[in-house]
Amino acid sequence: MQKYVHAVTSSTLAWAGNIYDLVLITYAYTFLNKIVGISYLDLTIIFSLGLIGRVIGASIFGKIADKRGRKIVALTGTAGYSIFQTFFALTVSFPLMAFLRTIEGIFMGAQWTSGTVLAIEQAPKQKLQFVNSIVQAGYALGYALTGVAYMLMSSDLTSISGYRIFMLTGSLPLILVPYIYFKVTEEFKPSVVAQKVRVRDYFPYFIRASLAMSGMFIAYLAVFSIYPDFASFSCFPAYYVGLLMAIANAIQGSSYVIFGRLSYMFGVFKLIYVGIAGLLVASFLSMPIFTSLKALPIMSAGVYLYAFAVGFWPLISGIAASSVPPEVRAFLTGTAYNIGAVAGGIVSALIGGIIEAFGMASLPYFVDGIEFASLAVVFVSMFTWPMKIENRA
Repeated sequence: MQKYVHAVTSSTLAWAGNIYDLVLITYAYTFLNKIVGISYLDLTIIFSLGLIGRVIGASIFGKIADKRGRKIVALTGTAGYSIFQTFFALTVSFPLMAFLRTIEGIFMGAQWTSGTVLAIEQAPKQKLQFVNSIVQAGYALGYALTGVAYMLMSSDLTSISGYRIFMLTGSLPLILVPYIYFKVTEEFKPSVVAQKVRVRDYFPYFIRASLAMSGMFIAYLAVFSIYPDFASFSCFPAYYVGLLMAIANAIQGSSYVIFGRLSYMFGVFKLIYVGIAGLLVASFLSMPIFTSLKALPIMSAGVYLYAFAVGFWPLISGIAASSVPPEVRAFLTGTAYNIGAVAGGIVSALIGGIIEAFGMASLPYFVDGIEFASLAVVFVSMFTWPMKIENRA
């Protein structure tokens, strides 16, 4: 087996485990609210702290990865978030949960910042785009597996012990650590020449990339960070909630690859505009305001359409990366992504406050408004993207 295959496999699975641990708690919101007494606001704050921690981890461990290599950071990140997920599963105290979630998020950021780079740097040049699509599809794989876990274990979420077993499944990525250690090889050579990043020279790209990523994170998390609980509130059977999320994320993983392929045949910006239109339609179907649309088949179709339409998301990073020279490429795209993650985390906490103040039944009115506003920001950012893009390596 070629060496890069192990790097791609481990990075994809570690990224899947990363996302699995991030979103698993969203399936336990109802249990933690009704049985333990943690408010929805506090629950969404816990979720947001994971995102914020990832930003911190990406910043700290990104510098370590540039100095000491990607593999050691990938090992540390994967082991770290798995271990702290184990600790997280054993407590139902909000202060301790918040602390552990933040630390876990830091290790998630460590894995994220090293995993993709580790895979791409070892892949043959002619397979870079394909490898990137495979690794990014790990996001959808991880989310789909949470649906499978909930489908199989939802009946256990009636007691503290059942909840702990459910959450402890997030420690399974620990089995990847020996695989990464023994099978993944890396010939790391730190750069001798330090490049000075002049962000102000690329400010038009930076601000638009940050706004587009923020819009995408806000739009996506406004729906998917709460949908398992919203579906349960809408009287979806528990097993079907898990099946719905599993299928939706399988579609999402496929759509990343499909949109990547289509980008070679159609204009990238046109695909983004079509995707935005699809997300707007999907949001109104998945979280309908009108009573006539509040039916399981219609709402399910909306979730599936949303999962497919969001496949254009990685194209935004590609546009940003191709618009600037190599010495600022990682900084610009990485920082824009992190800013977007923080924005999404803040809105996730806001969703919790809305539920506390107005109830779950009112959520579609707020979410549909958030979707329209955030996707409008994405559209404007892309439509006004500076078109004088030089041909750079």
